Amino acid sequence: MHEASLVQGLLSAALAAVERHNADNPENRALRIQEVECELGLISSVEPQTLTGCFELFAEGTPAEGAALTLRTVPLDCDCAVCGHVFRLTRRRFVCPQCGSDEIHFSGGHGLMLVALRVESEGKDHARTH
Repeated sequence: MHEASLVQGLLSAALAAVERHNADNPENRALRIQEVECELGLISSVEPQTLTGCFELFAEGTPAEGAALTLRTVPLDCDCAVCGHVFRLTRRRFVCPQCGSDEIHFSGGHGLMLVALRVESEGKDHARTH
């Protein structure tokens, strides 16, 4: 289950971002993480429910305990080797929408990226860290 190692890295990055924010903004420190927003590649082979469960488990006892993990699947940029059509896949149906060929090229789509954090801060406004 590689979701556990992904969550460890994700949580590490989120907690480090909060530490940097607090060091740079001592007058408006982040008290806890409320939401972790991520982009997930279309062909990442990550099970979202397992990732969320691991996140909840690993976040216990940290400033991210109880935080929501928001996952957004990112479309996959592709081009067709037969007709040259350039398109974006939003689901795992690997055929050209123009000509129906399965000879398509793409790169990427495997990643998990931390996009933003929503935190509860000492001030009345909620900070959003990118």
